Amino acid sequence: MSRKLISTLILLAVAVVVMLLNAGDTVNLHLLWTSIKMRAAFAYLGFTTVGVLIGILLK
Repeated sequence: MSRKLISTLILLAVAVVVMLLNAGDTVNLHLLWTSIKMRAAFAYLGFTTVGVLIGILLK
């Protein structure tokens, strides 16, 4: 594994831990026709996942 990949994985792991430690808060996600109420950590984790996937596709 390259040094860049290892540092990226460590950074992602830290982000996941921080998000899961904030699991008590809830957020309302207002989509086009509906609203979803979920824990903030899972919403942030989902947004981070989408961002990583976009980064991989743009690479």
